[in-house]
Amino acid sequence: MKKIIVLLSMLMFSTMAMAYINLYPTKFYKNIDGDGAYESFKLYNSTRNPVRYRIYMEDGKDKEISMKDWSEFYPKSITLNPLEEKEIKYYVKAPEGTLPGKYTAKLVIKEVAVPSKEKKETKRFMTMVKINMVGVVGGEND
Repeated sequence: MKKIIVLLSMLMFSTMAMAYINLYPTKFYKNIDGDGAYESFKLYNSTRNPVRYRIYMEDGKDKEISMKDWSEFYPKSITLNPLEEKEIKYYVKAPEGTLPGKYTAKLVIKEVAVPSKEKKETKRFMTMVKINMVGVVGGEND
């Protein structure tokens, strides 16, 4: 009986954790020289509660090949009502004279608490997704 309860608890936890963020596409790998590259990421709230996300950029693994400072995105935060979808617009362009190669950054989408008048004592799991962004200069996409 104990095993069944633990298994059900694990199943409920994994279902709850996965339900908090629905995002597509989940990758970015594009040529960023010339006119640069654009992507529209969609976020969908499949829960019954409003969800808020803070959006920001981080350097990739190697700061020397980071394209974080070349990146622009909008909005910086998003609130999604139940069953609502919104988009994050992303644009990156390598500066003139950038050496050929691959450049990286991470687009971070982090859930933050939504203020509420109701006092809730339950624990919540906040989600965070980091999308590895790869930009190519002076070559074709692999």
